[in-house]
Amino acid sequence: MNSSPVAEVPAFHTLWTAPSRARGVAYEFTPWEVVTAVLSVRSWQRFHGPVRLYTDDAGAHQLDRLGLLDLYADVSTDLDDVTPYDVDPVVYYTGGKLVALAAERAPVAMLDLDLFLLSSVDTTCADFVFAHVERATGDIYPPLERLPGTDRVDGTPPDLAANTALAVFNNERHRAAFTTAAHTFMRGNADPAGCAPVALPAFCEQRLVLCEAERLGLSYAPVTPAVWDPRERAWSGDTRRAPFHHTWIRKRLLARDPLRQARYVRRLVTEVARNWPADLDRLTALASLAPAVAEVRSRGPVSGP
Repeated sequence: MNSSPVAEVPAFHTLWTAPSRARGVAYEFTPWEVVTAVLSVRSWQRFHGPVRLYTDDAGAHQLDRLGLLDLYADVSTDLDDVTPYDVDPVVYYTGGKLVALAAERAPVAMLDLDLFLLSSVDTTCADFVFAHVERATGDIYPPLERLPGTDRVDGTPPDLAANTALAVFNNERHRAAFTTAAHTFMRGNADPAGCAPVALPAFCEQRLVLCEAERLGLSYAPVTPAVWDPRERAWSGDTRRAPFHHTWIRKRLLARDPLRQARYVRRLVTEVARNWPADLDRLTALASLAPAVAEVRSRGPVSGP
């Protein structure tokens, strides 16, 4: 455990199913996504406060079927109101997060469903606090002159990006300016123009947020000093254990390796057993998770944090 100053900051999750539906695919949670969602809510509640949910009717139905809706302090289905011209769900597949952020007020934390805390986070060390730095290189972050829509941006972003799987907005001017700038950038700007499909949403979510902080003269800082290079797919700097766990780059491996996925699910269920054993009953009610829960329980009590 670290000794970060503990501040109460409400957080929110976003589950926007429009990107899946736009591709003609029904949104479905994988077993590990169910467990990380539980861990994400419970760990934030333990260290920092309540978690709200922004979703649509399809997402709310999915979470209700999985028995997860009652985890949240509040549930909004306002993402049903997002139009494809304002936020194209295929190109800006994470755009629902920014729509949700626009409905919030600082201080607030934007939290991905696949990230959970291992200890408290120093949420007050800067006006904007985010998971970690990414180098603005490779296909994910092409040169600005290649990216359509940058003529709409006031100022120039720094030569780095902020991973916003965890993003704490402590300054209301920043939250408002960023969500306005993001909406301006996304609206009707859905042609990648030869760039990788991820380039537009990555710029909008992870570079524009720093651009607005600098334009307003505000401070920003990562939770962990490790730096990710997307071109090399490698870490640099201090890579000691971060105060959070993020599935993130494991997703591709998990999708094509059932044995790896089974081991990962057992690891996550063990984390639930160690810290929130009452939620094992929630998980065992799901056929996809019952075997992993039974195996973890068969090992006997798991020591707490």
